[in-house]
Amino acid sequence: MKRLQNLPLPLSAIALLTAFVLGNFDYQTAGWAFFGIGIVAWARLDAKQLLKSDRYGFSPAIAVLAYPALAGAQANVAITFALALHALLVFLILMSRHLSEDIAQAFSQKQGISQRI
Repeated sequence: MKRLQNLPLPLSAIALLTAFVLGNFDYQTAGWAFFGIGIVAWARLDAKQLLKSDRYGFSPAIAVLAYPALAGAQANVAITFALALHALLVFLILMSRHLSEDIAQAFSQKQGISQRI
């Protein structure tokens, strides 16, 4: 498990990126396999780590790209929309985490200044 955490991207992002590349080179069968691996890895491993690091937020964005590359003309608009909505939700979660950290840091600095006075 420690080796998986040392990768530059989470396992789900690597699998989904591989699916995207395979879909663009018309290797749909292998691409769908990697897409499935990426979705399962996101659900089982990486989604739980989302609040620990921003790098775990890449997978939903890559899934939005990989699905149309694999499905081609048969891409379902509802599935594409659901993937995009999920990626937006993950983005908003990451932004809210950053904003809350910034606000907490600002208040802690303010208390430090008032204690010095």
